[in-house]
Amino acid sequence: VLWGLLALPVIWWLLRLTPPKPQTEIFPPLKILARVLKREETPQQSPWWLTLLRLLMAALIVAALADPVFNPREKLPAEGAALALVIDNDWASAADWGKRVATAERLINDAGSNGVPVVIAFTAEKANAEIGPFDAAAALDRLRAAKPRPIPTDRPAVYARVAGVLETLPGASVAV
Repeated sequence: VLWGLLALPVIWWLLRLTPPKPQTEIFPPLKILARVLKREETPQQSPWWLTLLRLLMAALIVAALADPVFNPREKLPAEGAALALVIDNDWASAADWGKRVATAERLINDAGSNGVPVVIAFTAEKANAEIGPFDAAAALDRLRAAKPRPIPTDRPAVYARVAGVLETLPGASVAV
């Protein structure tokens, strides 16, 4: 749509055009009226500020049609899909645990506002721990209760469990 900005010189040229001068016909009573009435004169071309204003309006319309995004954010799944979060909570994740939790909270809150169920799995949890799907409030409770643990993880097993749950939820988005 931004290619429409290339049309601005053509629009400028069209705005500068004036219609041809009308033909005059002699009609005697018009001479009397011509002396009485003020004559309205059409300028040869429009004022520069008016042309600039018109071009600016055309540029703004083109920019608006380009669908600008001023605060881009990741899109979340649509209604009926699910959000799957796999969060690494082994000993190495303790250094940036706060960032991980903040990101996960934002994703869960967005999913909750869209009514999307959340599957949440931690890599350093028991193999039989429940992973969902949960509503947003339950997922937030599980997230806030989780902490980094100094135990070995079995990531492939966690991914397999999440994949098994996602088979029942087509169209889910996964955040690892």
